[in-house]
Amino acid sequence: MPSKKPVAKAQASSKYDHKKIEPKWQKVWRQSDIYRVKEDKKKDKAYVLDMFPYPSGEGLHVGHPKGYIATDIYSRYKRMKGFNVFHPMGWDSFGLPAENAAIKNNTPPFKWTTENIANMKGQLKRLGFSYDWTREVGTYKPEYYKWNQWIFLKMLEKGLAYKKVSSVNWCPDCQTVLANEQAENGVCWRCSSPVTQKELEQWFFRITDYAEDLLKGHEEISSTWPEQVITMQKNWIGKSTGLKVNFKLESGEDFPIFTTRPDTLFGATYMVIAPEHPLIDALSEKLINFDEVKKYIQ
Repeated sequence: MPSKKPVAKAQASSKYDHKKIEPKWQKVWRQSDIYRVKEDKKKDKAYVLDMFPYPSGEGLHVGHPKGYIATDIYSRYKRMKGFNVFHPMGWDSFGLPAENAAIKNNTPPFKWTTENIANMKGQLKRLGFSYDWTREVGTYKPEYYKWNQWIFLKMLEKGLAYKKVSSVNWCPDCQTVLANEQAENGVCWRCSSPVTQKELEQWFFRITDYAEDLLKGHEEISSTWPEQVITMQKNWIGKSTGLKVNFKLESGEDFPIFTTRPDTLFGATYMVIAPEHPLIDALSEKLINFDEVKKYIQ
């Protein structure tokens, strides 16, 4: 019998050609406006909000998609479950990082910011995220930040915004105040300059007026949020119950303290005050070891 000749079989390629496949389907998504959210009272709503990137850099870094991929998966999951999903994107573009970057690159802030936004937006689109770009927000635009100004004035009218002098973390290079979380190991998180302490008059928000409401809100999320996040939020709200007690110094000055354990006061043998406490300067002439204290403060 004549031998059978082998027949060549076509094999499907196992290689995923993202340069060919992804632009094709992203174009289909854009043309069909598939991710645009429309009002639909028959569907349950889901609002998925990402933290807006700073357009101070020229492009995204790996940390951006690390977070955005997770929220995009969740958005797609909710759509498949029948929810009407609102998943917007915007740009945190009116702050100090954008200003400092523009100064560093000797470019007008508006030009620097808009060019970076255009590049980052292209990157996000190439990653295929399911954003509704018709709801895009830019915090540097007057039609956005006018509402920041409006709400600040409302808070001022209600006594919720006020000024006072306070000791702050100061970055001499960025010329700005830093939160404790931004002064990492005594240096600025942006430029690594040594952080100093500075007395400065600044604006405060009276969030303590809402401490009870904020703490009560934890009851609604305690079963779904990680315990360490709840604890961090409670510490930030900072409610503390105790007594304010006034001691008298030998030199006659009042020395008020706050304690959550008034039952232990009879066992108190000394008081410790913070290096930045104004009482130290007030008593400088009466402290016999002020040179030693001053050295410690420095």
